Amino acid sequence: MKSNESMKLTISNIAFGGGEDQQTAALDRVSQCGVEGIVIAPPTIWSDLPEITNVSERERKDRLKTMEREAKEYRKRLGDLGLAVVGLQSLTYATKDMALFGSDNERERLAKHLEAQAILAGNLGADSMAFGSPGLRNPGELNGEQAMERAAELFGRVAIVAHDNNTQIAFEPLSGYGNKFVESLNQARELADRINHPGFGIHPDTAAMFGAEDTPEDLALLIRDHRDSVRGIDASAPDLARLSSVLDIPQGKYMDALRSTDYQGWLSLEMRGPLSPDVIEKEIKYIKKQCGLTA
Repeated sequence: MKSNESMKLTISNIAFGGGEDQQTAALDRVSQCGVEGIVIAPPTIWSDLPEITNVSERERKDRLKTMEREAKEYRKRLGDLGLAVVGLQSLTYATKDMALFGSDNERERLAKHLEAQAILAGNLGADSMAFGSPGLRNPGELNGEQAMERAAELFGRVAIVAHDNNTQIAFEPLSGYGNKFVESLNQARELADRINHPGFGIHPDTAAMFGAEDTPEDLALLIRDHRDSVRGIDASAPDLARLSSVLDIPQGKYMDALRSTDYQGWLSLEMRGPLSPDVIEKEIKYIKKQCGLTA
């Protein structure tokens, strides 16, 4: 298996644990393991972020201004370790009264919340924001065409703000987790084609692809046809277990498919924590071996 130095390795900070000491110890360790970037779940750093749609417009602007300053400080902190913030995830964690296919108020709250995250992503220098949120994606009695149209309307709006902030809102196809909208790569392609905006992308996930029976060849075709739409890919296991604990997902074959397309984006380890720095290092070494990255 040939090494591909253009594929860059990152890890989600949800593996680190929520405490400041845990985050610091994990960041120190991953910076020594050939990891170049961090994907962050914003509520692990800004605990009041889920409430940003519950305040007045004036207070919202004040909070965004404070977050702008804090984001630049956090970006510098990681930069001093040789790390970059490359993406955001868990965008709607702990939020309330939001839904992609809900009432006008629920949809407006979701759109405004994602727009605030886009501003934060821009201040952090993050390439993309992965929208998973399976609990907010139930189309109910809408048919497929109606659901696609309503999703395209909301995410087309968010894509404009994302692009203005040099980032991208990336829709994650999800199989399982109770998700009922956009489960496969082909369905994600349909949504991306409908929106057709540089601020909107697709965020594949190896466990989700495996569950949806998306093959490595399907992934390669997606990259070839939508290269600018895929800035990051998650290497994951069901329920965000440790990658080395689930051996039936062909991580290496998916990465072979990426190499065949000369994929130059981010590959992110996504695991639920808290994991110790030693365990995190072990998982990084495991995925490097699976994916043919230089140790």
